Amino acid sequence: MCSTVRCFLESPVFVTKPTTQEVKQGETAVFETKIDGYPTPKVTWLLNGKPLTPKEGAQVELNAATGEAKLSIPKVDLQQHAGTVTCRLENPHGTQEETARLDILAAPLITTQLSKQEETVSGKDVTLRVVVRGSPRPEAQWFFNDTPIAPESATFDEEKSEYQLLVKQPTVTASEGTYRVVLKNDLGETESTPCVLTVLEPVKLTKISPTSEVVDLKVGEPFEICVDVDGKEVPKVQLLKDGKEVKFTSVEGTRHVYSVPEVKPDHQGVYKLIAKNKTSAEETNWTLNITAPLSVSQPLSDINVLLGQPGTFNLTCDAFPTPKVTWFFNDTELKNSPKHKIETKQNVFSLTVNKCDHPDVGIYRAHIDNGIDKTEHTAKLHVGVKPKVEAAKPANDQACIIGQDTQISWKFSGIEKPQVTWLFNGQPLPTNERFQVTETEDGTSTLSIRHAELTDKGVYTAKATNAVQTSDHN
Repeated sequence: MCSTVRCFLESPVFVTKPTTQEVKQGETAVFETKIDGYPTPKVTWLLNGKPLTPKEGAQVELNAATGEAKLSIPKVDLQQHAGTVTCRLENPHGTQEETARLDILAAPLITTQLSKQEETVSGKDVTLRVVVRGSPRPEAQWFFNDTPIAPESATFDEEKSEYQLLVKQPTVTASEGTYRVVLKNDLGETESTPCVLTVLEPVKLTKISPTSEVVDLKVGEPFEICVDVDGKEVPKVQLLKDGKEVKFTSVEGTRHVYSVPEVKPDHQGVYKLIAKNKTSAEETNWTLNITAPLSVSQPLSDINVLLGQPGTFNLTCDAFPTPKVTWFFNDTELKNSPKHKIETKQNVFSLTVNKCDHPDVGIYRAHIDNGIDKTEHTAKLHVGVKPKVEAAKPANDQACIIGQDTQISWKFSGIEKPQVTWLFNGQPLPTNERFQVTETEDGTSTLSIRHAELTDKGVYTAKATNAVQTSDHN
């Protein structure tokens, strides 16, 4: 009869199947089963698909006579041992498997804490995360500044054992603060470390003045840049003029001011305000144009030049932009040449006429234009010949009889016609009834002395002067 029974039990069978075990953290889990088969099956225990051996701390027993098989796992750990236990039977006639769960009961234990600090940008969702193990699965209660948070914002990622809190569209006023989570099950509870959430805000520029990007001012007028700069963290603010940093006149809170009471030409340029923080960067620009009306402090004046000598016209003019001066002679534009030399030194504009001759006599005109304002100035050039004596006879050492009349004459020539002044012993000789001066068209100047006296004795000088030279003769 035994031989007949063995014929039905050749392949492995489970007489009693292993059952699910629920064990507290740190205790020993025991799985028992009863098997049959001929020859006696080989028994292999697996945890989550991996064979268990004494090396992993597992204790395996098999009573071949009774068919009782036993697996003991001491000091079970939720993270290491929880899962599916498989008992596999094998002999030459077949294979059988049965599975059972190993549920480990454990108080909540945080394996990955909340970060101590989190940063996000205003309006950008942020998720706080904490990884917890525990069985049964702990319930989570989140807190914001010690006020409970509604569960709708909390989720659980079973695969990662991760508890998550979504902070949607955060703002500084509503979302910035301290977050924590309390985790609880039947075996205990634990609390996370606090996480401080900082909500950053992008840079925001509010122009107060100027409101336009292009500003046109005249020299002496005031200019002010005033901008409110907001943001979190507090932005770093720079003001550049043509690429070089300039200092603000004042910074009070968010308001940044650069002020110039009276602009000068060197204030002209492109101003750029740049504000940066962790979140963003913003900039704004202004172009400042400065003008100054034409101011002629030294106008052109007539000049008298000796024949063959150079003559120079000078004009002093302040303006911004710097004016262009065009020179004309009798309405003909002049250029640099051996005859004419045109120069500009700072605010002094000059025209030199070389080797002046009679054809150079005329009206010279300076046309001044800086694109904003324009004006003209004119002056005359006179070319003269120095006076010289044309007397037919010398008058030196002239003698006369006391009481009688006498005359002294000198004839002068020159271009332009000289004016003659008489001196007595180096002093101007006043004319009166006794001393009379007459001049003729040919340039002769005659001093007549009536009723000569002894006191009339001395040196008489005729001084001929024109615009280019003076000539003295005694």
